[in-house]
Amino acid sequence: MTIKAIRMPKWGLAMEEGTIIEWIVQEGDDIAEGDELMDIETTKITNVLEATNSGRLARIVAGAGEVMPVGALIGVLTEGEVPEAEIDAFIAASPATVVEEDEAGEGDALAVETIEAGGRRLNVATAGSGRPLVLIHGFSGDFNNWLFTIEDLKGSARIVAPDLPGHGASEKDVGDGSLGEMSDALAAMLRHMDIADAVVVGHSLGAAVAMCMALDHPALVARLGLVCPAGLPGGTLNDDFLRAIVEAEKTRDVKKALLLLVRDPDTVSRDMVDGVTRAIRLDGAQAALGRIRARMLEGDDFADLQARLKDLPPAVVIASPHDAIVGTPDAGALPAGWTLHHIDAAGHLPHLEAAAEVNALLRELL
Repeated sequence: MTIKAIRMPKWGLAMEEGTIIEWIVQEGDDIAEGDELMDIETTKITNVLEATNSGRLARIVAGAGEVMPVGALIGVLTEGEVPEAEIDAFIAASPATVVEEDEAGEGDALAVETIEAGGRRLNVATAGSGRPLVLIHGFSGDFNNWLFTIEDLKGSARIVAPDLPGHGASEKDVGDGSLGEMSDALAAMLRHMDIADAVVVGHSLGAAVAMCMALDHPALVARLGLVCPAGLPGGTLNDDFLRAIVEAEKTRDVKKALLLLVRDPDTVSRDMVDGVTRAIRLDGAQAALGRIRARMLEGDDFADLQARLKDLPPAVVIASPHDAIVGTPDAGALPAGWTLHHIDAAGHLPHLEAAAEVNALLRELL
């Protein structure tokens, strides 16, 4: 007989509590590891909590609509026949919150710093230890876009997640807005941090930057992970999204743009919208994004990437048939040795909408 706790997860440095939107399962259901348990809304996003253990859902401790702190007991799983009295005693004896060991360990804790390298100031989040895993966000994003990946993989890798030039808390000088300009900035950052032979994972624009860095600075990049990548053969580029971000004046403009990114509209929370709105209102932010957008629409950088695909290291490509921003790449045009995975349960943000599936694929790169 075993009793196991289901607790409010910690998704990202800033998360202190979560709101249970709804339970997907019911008391008495048999649960397997990886099953979806409930939808939780944080200040960043709404996401699904998946089971980390198997058993029978013996008790729902916190119901829909309840706001619970990180680490709080929200449900109970049992294996075998466990008397109700023992379950009651387990709940009564449970501490108010529990921080898991991997979250409490100093070596794994997320830290954010400013690094000056190559003439630029970049905001960089780091966590964990081991083989370097560099995470590059997409257009108008920042390192927080990787919060679920950071939390899941920081125990297996040394994670480095910068804000690209012109994004987040990094400086807004993007030069000519080219892929080369951004990849050179990240390469200088990695050299400053004594990082080489890294697994580099990029999303959307960040994937194109990752490929450019692998071509221009090959000693820094051992393997690539490309999540909904921009710039591959067969893909598209939705300027409705790019233009909406660059020209957004009000919060509702930002929300309309962000809804293009997801399959499930509930993924876009109010706090997510407010965060992007604040970021693009920083002095020089929209002008920087406008230069990057113009360069992307010219298409020369993408054409150069496509002409040099065969020179890139092995890559795992993660795409979605519901991606309204870059579409899906032409599998037949990808180099030999590359693998292409399609994730149906997401739009352009599978690392947020289907985090467990994406993280499992990224873990294999390590």
